[in-house]
Amino acid sequence: MNGLLKTLVKPDWDDNPKRSEILYAANILQIGEFQLIQLAYKIWFREDLPENKINKIFEEYMIRGIMPIWVTYYAKDIIKLDNANVLNSYDEKYHVYDHEFGTYIYDNKQRRRRGVLYATIIAIVFIASHYMAINYVDDEGSAGFYPPYIEKRVVFPELYKDKKQ
Repeated sequence: MNGLLKTLVKPDWDDNPKRSEILYAANILQIGEFQLIQLAYKIWFREDLPENKINKIFEEYMIRGIMPIWVTYYAKDIIKLDNANVLNSYDEKYHVYDHEFGTYIYDNKQRRRRGVLYATIIAIVFIASHYMAINYVDDEGSAGFYPPYIEKRVVFPELYKDKKQ
């Protein structure tokens, strides 16, 4: 439980200091641990990580706690670049395997425009869903506010009798 709390407070913490370095480097680049392993393999071996090795390497890393030396060196290099203030974590070369990586927002005008667009979409969906709920949902009304939410028709049948009788 103590380890869980430490991880929640500081996500790049781990019992193993070498693994903490890898987690810290991945957090600096804003990518996952597996993507960092892929990048390290590509830099070290000058080729993409083959599919037949993916499961073995990741299983050794996650389950057995065995860190390949090339991942450790790559993580140390990332940390050194960050400490020297020369690392650009938004560079596309660090996000080759990150399919969710988007363009960087360079100024407040672009950020404001994107925020207004998202707020407008949320407002339109909110208004449209409430309009549909008001106009297209029949409200039988419940007999009371508290559960089991029995309909008035069941509690007061005399109010709903046909007037023809």
